[in-house]
Amino acid sequence: MLLEIPIGSNDAGQRAERFLRKYLPSIGLSRLHSLFRRKEIKVAKKAVERGHVLRAGDVLQVYGLKPEEAQRPDPAQPVPIHSDPVPVVYEDDEILVVNKPAGVASHPGTGIEPGASLIERVLAQLGGAKEQWSGEVFSPSLVHRLDKETSGVLLIAKTGPRLRELTAALRNGEIRKRYLALVVGHPQPASGEIDAPLERGDSASGAKSRIEEGGRRAFTQYRTVKTVGDYALLQVVIETGRMHQIRAHLSHIGHPIVGDTRYDKPADARRHLRELGLKRLFLHAEELAWEENGKMRTFRAPLPEDLQKIV
Repeated sequence: MLLEIPIGSNDAGQRAERFLRKYLPSIGLSRLHSLFRRKEIKVAKKAVERGHVLRAGDVLQVYGLKPEEAQRPDPAQPVPIHSDPVPVVYEDDEILVVNKPAGVASHPGTGIEPGASLIERVLAQLGGAKEQWSGEVFSPSLVHRLDKETSGVLLIAKTGPRLRELTAALRNGEIRKRYLALVVGHPQPASGEIDAPLERGDSASGAKSRIEEGGRRAFTQYRTVKTVGDYALLQVVIETGRMHQIRAHLSHIGHPIVGDTRYDKPADARRHLRELGLKRLFLHAEELAWEENGKMRTFRAPLPEDLQKIV
């Protein structure tokens, strides 16, 4: 049978293979590749390759399907485990800015209960899967991520074109991300820059970034806001967004973030938490800002009460 799929603006810009893997999840990858090899996948009756980039207004034609392969799954609306709504900083038709609570994973993953991730909770607040299953595979998506224990401002795109624009701006260093971090000791100099490449490493204990020549460029600026006994509160700005960048860089200069059991000695990290009466990593994303149409767009999330009482 023939299946014809109109491509809207939200799904434009994707490679044909990537789109079809999401649109027809019941078709295995080898079967999908076979359809491409046999020229069964076309746009305007012309066979396309797997990497063909779809455009708004295209009609993607998939020939040779079995009836059951053309069936899409029933929409499944995630049921959030946490009943409290995610705090909204700003919302319009294209973007949603939220204040992510600490202890909430940005995305679903191993060990995370269904519906508990931030993006699942946001989708539930926005009406679940209604938009996703209206003929498109797009659904509101995170432009960037925050670690599970990190709180603060997080940007979500509600349309495909906006997601592509913002991820490109982020990749090009056009979106400034500013954080507050409480670190062990008092950095000298009190303000400075860390320009050290990072390489991701995976192990049984989890992923971790390490400083390594030949790694991906990572640049971090910090400024001491105040000292708190044996600790210092830093304002940190990053131009790149590598995994655990702030955590790895501050540990690299000898001032790990308070409570960071991955980049500080675990026993020391737990001792600092006890001394301060904290239960989590002291890292908060306080501001996102970028220039758009000649004006700055700035979004902030206040320091949570558990961190605020320390400083």
